[in-house]
Amino acid sequence: MTDQDIRKRNFILATTLLGAFWSAYNTTAVNVAVPAITQEFGASTTYTSWIITSTLLVTSLFVLPIGKLSDLYGRKKTLLIGSVIMTATSLLCGISQSVTMMIIFRGIQGIGGAMMAATVVSIVSGAFPHGSRGKALGINVASTYIGLSAGPFISGMIVKYFSWRGIFFLSIPLGLLLIFMILKIDAEWKSNEKIKIDYFGAILYGIGILGLIWGLTNFNSMSVGKIAFGSGLVIMIAFGFYEVRTDDPLLDIRALKVNRVLVFSTLASFINYSSTYAISYMMSLYLQYVKGLDPQYAGMVLLIQPAFQAVFSPLAGILSDRVDPQYVASVGMSIIAVSLFLLSTLDLATNLIFIVILLSLIGLGFALFSSPNTNSIMSSMNKNQYGVASGILSTARTVGQSFSMAVTALIVSVYLADNSITASTTPDFVQSFRLTFIIFAVFCVVGIFASLARGKRDIV
Repeated sequence: MTDQDIRKRNFILATTLLGAFWSAYNTTAVNVAVPAITQEFGASTTYTSWIITSTLLVTSLFVLPIGKLSDLYGRKKTLLIGSVIMTATSLLCGISQSVTMMIIFRGIQGIGGAMMAATVVSIVSGAFPHGSRGKALGINVASTYIGLSAGPFISGMIVKYFSWRGIFFLSIPLGLLLIFMILKIDAEWKSNEKIKIDYFGAILYGIGILGLIWGLTNFNSMSVGKIAFGSGLVIMIAFGFYEVRTDDPLLDIRALKVNRVLVFSTLASFINYSSTYAISYMMSLYLQYVKGLDPQYAGMVLLIQPAFQAVFSPLAGILSDRVDPQYVASVGMSIIAVSLFLLSTLDLATNLIFIVILLSLIGLGFALFSSPNTNSIMSSMNKNQYGVASGILSTARTVGQSFSMAVTALIVSVYLADNSITASTTPDFVQSFRLTFIIFAVFCVVGIFASLARGKRDIV
């Protein structure tokens, strides 16, 4: 490999690192700002949580078909369009005049997020061969976690000293820089095979996911929520039967059935994100309302978990190039499960040091799980299918994240209904907090068995 090739590869990695960081920042920066947004607009905590859920939901709807489209039209081009959408909607969110406007713009931002989620990992996998892929993916995952850690910390300072709107305005120059870097890349990654898009399957999938997530979120508060959830479940089953029978499926279930590594790695990823994504949201509320910390201090505490993820992810990625990811990822999932059980014991008198230790352990466990699991999935697929593989992985992540927020919103609504968290309702919130993490811990235990069930990977 020539020095020029190495420089090109490193620039591609740097571009995807910025994309991973920026996308993660946009995801978590809003979490610390939720109380300030709720107070300014006088909305309920349950309704304001849709500022977070709407992005995840829309990303879940689009990431799988966009992964297929990126294989057809080019992953660089898809990443570029996604970056433009993310930048424009950051501006629109910053000038929003109501929670409803923010939910709409954050939903549109989810389309851009889907484009980035479906391409960042697939571009890295296409640019780096096996032997160095795990390390590159580990660095990429670390960049994601740096974004996750920087989000609450930076937004906490912005909310305290300026306004929550500054969170979105800060995102704009990062987006413009990413667009410039993407345009400088003189390579494109797409399949050399003829691909047809399963539009009907995409519609079925989108309606089914929408019904499941929206229905679950409103399961307790609206009777139509139960209907939507049941309908979404039926439509997803119909989607599965249709995909088995169509000639050009959006999701080739027949091929997936023979790829044990992909199936169980994806299931483990879904369970992992379902169990952990709401941690930042719930801990932000707990630290500010129950422990009485200001947004900046709460952001600093929340920095601990993703900081540990960022430090250990590259090491876990390197380890997954040498040790089968089945074992590394399962150890990580086990650490998370134990930590979630311990989080469920938190109350008004819990020592802050204990909380920091638990967040550190979760960060370590997530690092040990995520990089090896991603390497396992991408290494099990043909290079012409990297977009689809990345789409499947991103779907598991975003649907898991949406499911995590939906379950959280459901439990919180059971205890608080449409009330905000106040001194009188704090005990009810603590009860909802503890039940949420008990459920997540049990779910995570199931994920350990899914991770072990994948078997050893077949490297492609």
